Amino acid sequence: MIGSSPRVLNSESRRVVAAGDLGYLEAARWHDGALWFSDMRRRKVCRLMPDGRVEDVADVPGVPSGLGFAPNGSPMVVSLVDGRLLQLGSNGQEELADLSSVAYHPNDMAVDREGRAYIGPQGYKFGSQPIGVGLIVRHPDGRIETGGEDLVFPNGITISGDGRTLVVAESFREPRARLTAFDVAPDGTLGRQRVFAEFAAPSTETVDGIAIDSQGAVWAAFPWMGEFRRVREGGEVTDVIRIEPDPAYPDGGTFAVDVALGGANMRTLYMLISDTRPERLANGFDAVGRIEAIEVEVAGVPG
Repeated sequence: MIGSSPRVLNSESRRVVAAGDLGYLEAARWHDGALWFSDMRRRKVCRLMPDGRVEDVADVPGVPSGLGFAPNGSPMVVSLVDGRLLQLGSNGQEELADLSSVAYHPNDMAVDREGRAYIGPQGYKFGSQPIGVGLIVRHPDGRIETGGEDLVFPNGITISGDGRTLVVAESFREPRARLTAFDVAPDGTLGRQRVFAEFAAPSTETVDGIAIDSQGAVWAAFPWMGEFRRVREGGEVTDVIRIEPDPAYPDGGTFAVDVALGGANMRTLYMLISDTRPERLANGFDAVGRIEAIEVEVAGVPG
């Protein structure tokens, strides 16, 4: 952390907006007045409606992960296990790309306003030596390229409001987990790869889902720590939200998994939280999930 101590946001200001039969929740995205997310245990794409209902939108047997939206509003989802990029429509699911030959386990994703999908592949099997990879870039015309290099488990991905900056979370970078930023050219090419922020050893501060706000700061989820932090480029942490363990689930740790900015004024911070443990995650993403929300000062950017 750089500069003065971060502000710890009041836990009493948080509220639970969705709970119940939810599993391991990922890929939070605000779109068209609703919070969309993937439930990896139940293998469903879902959305949280303004009235508090959770609506199951689609079944994805290959485990839904990254979410985004085409220029016409059609949802796009990464099917993790079988390595496919799908588009959801009224007539079912259309395969946009088979990514299985490009990289191992494509995971999180951000889609820009032109419909380009930036996808972070896991790249290696757990237990083996981590390898550096580039992002997968799928263009609207079907072309597939790579962008960036030497990213270790690129996970959460977010794009600035002007579309000129992309930030990706490197979850298991050693010796320090980090956020890495790129300039985005008009044709979607990624350039000027640089460190946005670095954190402590990944065994204690693995970074997962992220969301950018209108000032260019990034809200990041730190699963093992049970924290969400707002981070400026350079590493200054301005705000921290700490999640307490849920006493209803004493056999699970409380993971801060993903985050999104939304709501009527884009100042509602939605936090995806799961009670689980690593060994349970290895068993079909076994977890009990919930979504909490809190109002923050700096608005997000419309999706």
